This record gives sequence, structure tokens and C-alpha cells, in this order.
Amino acid sequence: MSAPFVYSNPQERVLNLDNISVALTELKENVLFSNRIVCDLSASGLTLECVSILPDLLKPLAPLYALDLSLNHIRATWQELLPIVKSLLDHDVVQYLALGMNALPPVQTLQKDAALSSMYRSYGKRLSFGLDGNPLTGSDELDHWIKAARRFKEEAYNYTYNETAG
Repeated sequence: MSAPFVYSNPQERVLNLDNISVALTELKENVLFSNRIVCDLSASGLTLECVSILPDLLKPLAPLYALDLSLNHIRATWQELLPIVKSLLDHDVVQYLALGMNALPPVQTLQKDAALSSMYRSYGKRLSFGLDGNPLTGSDELDHWIKAARRFKEEAYNYTYNETAG
């Protein structure tokens, strides 16, 4: 399997509704060169409002292999975030999505709503909330998210985990 081509915000600019299209134009120029494009928009200052328009902006470039939205300023409840996740993953805009280290509720709070938890878990290891550095806990719920985060890093960045480390 070929290594992914990682596009990142090259000028490390803070992205918002006014300039997100500039970064995506740069991405579009690179889509021609690989079938495994990883769009790394981590630590770009993205808010929920800006992320909510990404599915429509990325759809013409689809399918992207992975989209990394970690370390941004996405502040949302699980209910507010779900339509964006669905738009990106259900419509194959991206294969893998990372949302770790944003202003989201703790993943443990998903256990309070079985239906909502089931919807998020239905994406399997395609959806990451960035718990890859944590050891496995023995809790099915938490271990699912830890494994999903590890899978994202493996797929998007060819990161290899030490299997004996839990």
C-alpha cells in the first residue's frame, strides 16, 4: 500500500469562514497526485461554524482518505457535532475523520445516551476522538475510542504502535 500524501495548512494560518477556501484550493491542486490524500487541518483555529461547511466544500474533492480536524476550536455537544460527522463519513467525503483535542464533551458522556453512542460507534474505527496515547482500559466503550484513534494515526500518518504496550 502506498504512503498517503499529507496536505497540511502550509502557512499555518488561522482558518475561518473567510479564508478556508484558500486552503482547500491548495488542497485541490494536490488531489491530482495521489489517491490517498490526508487533509491535515489540525491546529488551524477551526470553529464549529467553519467545520460545518467543510462537507460541502470537500465534496468536489471526494473521496479524501483522511481529514484531521484535531486541536482546533470546535466547541459542540455530541448532538451538534453528529450532522457534520454524518455529512463527512456517510457520504464518503472522507474515509477517516479525527476530531480529538477540541472542546467536545468527554467521550465517557456518550454512555449516557445509548442511541447517540450507537450512532457514533457505527463508524467503527473511521472516527477518532484522539485518545491514541492512552493505554487500553478494559472498558469496551473507552477501548473502542482508543483503538479508533490509533487506527486513524496508522492510516493517515503510517504511525506504528507497539502492540505490547496495550
